[in-house]
Formats: sequence, C-alpha cells, structure tokens
Amino acid sequence: MTRETDGVIHSHEHGIKVTIKYGEGFSDTWAVFNGPPQVVRSQIIDYFGLDSEPVTNLTLSELVVEATSIAHGSGNIAGLLGGRIVATESTPVASDPWAAASAPPAPAPQEEPNGWILGEIAKQATIADLQKLWAANQSFFSDEGVMAAYKAKGRELKAAG
Repeated sequence: MTRETDGVIHSHEHGIKVTIKYGEGFSDTWAVFNGPPQVVRSQIIDYFGLDSEPVTNLTLSELVVEATSIAHGSGNIAGLLGGRIVATESTPVASDPWAAASAPPAPAPQEEPNGWILGEIAKQATIADLQKLWAANQSFFSDEGVMAAYKAKGRELKAAG
C-alpha cells in the first residue's frame, strides 16, 4: 500500500514515518524518524538520550508521546523562557535528563579520617617531637595505619639521628 502526499511517498512496506515537533509553529524544530517500527523506536531513544530499559514496555505510540513531551518542554524552555541547552560532561548522552536531575547526588569522596594525624607524623623532625605528638593525640594511635606510620617515622628519625 503506497500513497503520495506533498511529494513524499509513505509506504507501510518500507516502514513508518514519525515526526515530533518542538512547538506548534511551522518554523519550530522538527525531528523526523523513518524506517521499520523497531528502527524508529531505536532512533527516538537515541535522539532524545533516553535509557532504553525504562521505555522498553512502552508501545511506540506511548514512546512518541513521551518524546513529544520532552521536545515540547525543551522548546518551551528555549522559546518562551530564553533558555539554552548546555552540554555537560557529567551527563551521559543516553541518560534521561529528568531522571538524572532527580537522582541523588553522588556521594562526596571520603576524606581520610586520619589524614591530619598522618600529616603531623610526617612533619616531625625529632624523636622528642614525635613522642609529644603521640602523647597529645593518643586517640588516633589506636588505628593500625597511624601506629605503623608513627613507628616508621620513629625508625626514620632514629636512623637519621
């Protein structure tokens, strides 16, 4: 079954054509996808940067409605509010921007809990100063790593001394 409209041939034998507009006006951006339904589905998912897993159970029609909603939102931000799309390195291309925005922030890197005392141990220039540090901060020395650093610094100072 083939029909011709405005010089474009639409054929179900060769697939489907989906047009998603970013706004109501003719001059607004359009995204056009052609091919068999599975190819069009894949094209839409890639074009809009969607994670394929959450949209797996959507029909193609539902996927088009979701993509149209994203396009309209982007069009409104750009057209009505004067916003601009800014690419960031931290957002993977294939991720859903709404899911990324609502995801909890990545945990902050854990600071070494004994970083301060390890730095102080390294700064000591004499065995007497090292011993004073130990006497004033004994709570840190229950940690094996701190105690190992303390003993290594003591051996270093003794050998240098």
